[in-house]
Amino acid sequence: MRRKPQALISPSFAYMLKRLHIQNFTVFAEADFEFGPGLNVVVGTNGTGKSHVLKLGYAVLRSMISGVRLLSAPVFSTPDSPLTSLKNIFRPSPPNITKLIRRGAASQTAVIEYTLSDERVSPVELHISTELSYETKLAVEPADATEEVAHSLAPPVLIPAKEILTLGWMRPASSQLVLPVDETYLDLLTQLSGLPLRQPEPAVAAAMRQITPVLDGGEVEEENGVFYLVFPKAERLVMNMVAEGLRKFSTLQKLLANGSLTSKTTLFWDEPEANLNPALLRKMAAVLAELARQGFQIVLATHSLFLLKELHILSRQPDAKPLPVRYFGLNTGADGATTVVTRDDFELLPDIVALDEELAQADTLEGIFATEDRSANADV
Repeated sequence: MRRKPQALISPSFAYMLKRLHIQNFTVFAEADFEFGPGLNVVVGTNGTGKSHVLKLGYAVLRSMISGVRLLSAPVFSTPDSPLTSLKNIFRPSPPNITKLIRRGAASQTAVIEYTLSDERVSPVELHISTELSYETKLAVEPADATEEVAHSLAPPVLIPAKEILTLGWMRPASSQLVLPVDETYLDLLTQLSGLPLRQPEPAVAAAMRQITPVLDGGEVEEENGVFYLVFPKAERLVMNMVAEGLRKFSTLQKLLANGSLTSKTTLFWDEPEANLNPALLRKMAAVLAELARQGFQIVLATHSLFLLKELHILSRQPDAKPLPVRYFGLNTGADGATTVVTRDDFELLPDIVALDEELAQADTLEGIFATEDRSANADV
């Protein structure tokens, strides 16, 4: 029997995104994503919808918090409503929510269903179904649990593939100008602007200790919309002068330091490998793995075979706490729609185009080296 919704009020609950089911949404005819509490890795080549999965997950969690009291309203036209949130994050052109319905679909309706739960504390789940069509509909079950669940959610964080710390000017400019960016950038700049906490939670402090040496002891500070990397001897560099790969670590450090990213937060990160050399990418993988081991829900989109291999290695460390990781392989089907395969083991992923190309290149390069070695030996 389902527990009464009043049991959800406890502030110790940390509700996460458990399931995302979509029909006729952008490139997906029908897809299921059953997310785990740790690392969730979405793999696929360009155009298969990796970023769309992250943005949709972010949008539904964001709308749960900001628009919870609007969920039963017949019209979804306010700034914080679920459907307006989708429109502002995906920015279809023209700006019509129906443009998110998959092109060529037989039905003119897209369905988004998602489930929030905290199985560690309570068996209660919140199921929400949204239909995107010319007559939108939305259903919530159990309806009387909606507000309690929303108040137990922490605002999600989405880090885009493009770096953000040199774009602080966008936040004040957005009050007067219509900027050609989706709202995830402005949301992230707002989350980055907070002052550091005096006592972050232990899991956060441990992650920050891993990041600080990468930044040579520097910490991120913001002043009037400009971000700086400040070093122990008071020297500071404006972020434009910091290597772009290090800005990735700086972004993560700042979010952890000011409390925007905690164990109750779902982190969505699009291509964390961008602009990181292999040595830094290994360190980034180690930080993300440690956060996942401490209960952080992280959803990554990548097409880096190096990152996948490193996460697999980290999941097999004999003396470490188990690393919860789940993989979602995306490929374009014969009908043009994206298919999704879910595996808990990297080795069991089926053929993924993004990975096949890198493996094929490695085989070709190995063949070239072998030919050159034989030629060199023949000349001796």
